[in-house]
Amino acid sequence: METAKKRQISGDDGATEAKNAKSQRRDRPHIAALVCARGGSKGIPLKNIKMLAGVPLIGWVLRAAVDSELFDSVWVSTDHDEIEKVAKAWGAQVHRRSAQVSRDASSSLETIQEFTALNPDVDFICNIQATSPCLHPYHLQAAVSKITEEGFESVFSVVRRHHFRWQEVKKGACSATAPLNLDPSRRPRRQDWDGELCENGSFYMTSRHLIEKGILQVCVCVCVCVRTAHST
Repeated sequence: METAKKRQISGDDGATEAKNAKSQRRDRPHIAALVCARGGSKGIPLKNIKMLAGVPLIGWVLRAAVDSELFDSVWVSTDHDEIEKVAKAWGAQVHRRSAQVSRDASSSLETIQEFTALNPDVDFICNIQATSPCLHPYHLQAAVSKITEEGFESVFSVVRRHHFRWQEVKKGACSATAPLNLDPSRRPRRQDWDGELCENGSFYMTSRHLIEKGILQVCVCVCVCVRTAHST
């Protein structure tokens, strides 16, 4: 696999380019890409900057966001100096998150809400998971078009699965199973069944006012992008 090239952006040139891009896009909402990358991962310390095929893990999604050429700004929200350094090397601005949203129990929504409060010019936030190295710019392009061209307020990534699901039912000391998404007497063939849409966690794109209400995604007027990468 070809090693990706880092995007070095100097402070002055980056600020000028961002200002010019913003002035050229005043006819559309400001859409920001935001990657949450806390430094306190317990399972794999600093997993978001571990090398994968010669590229820091977070570098893959930052490259996809930058290469999509759709976002008015690309950010990484972090509490760690080394992650901040890597983020800037790959073309992102840095939101230095507070201690209040950097705890083990902190949610992505809390971090996004803090970012939104500090950036009042942002209308839509695309929260991209750092652990989605297979994310491609065209996945993001398809999602943004749903916002800018079709008027959706919430777009998130899913994968289509053709799995028959069963639920374990406990009755005292015994266990039994019950079907959840099929009639066992009428099992469909794969080609005759559309399957189910399952979140893969790659990205969630949401309007500011939904975020301010504490909502990351909505169940009505929502478009799901089925052609997307599996998160890892």
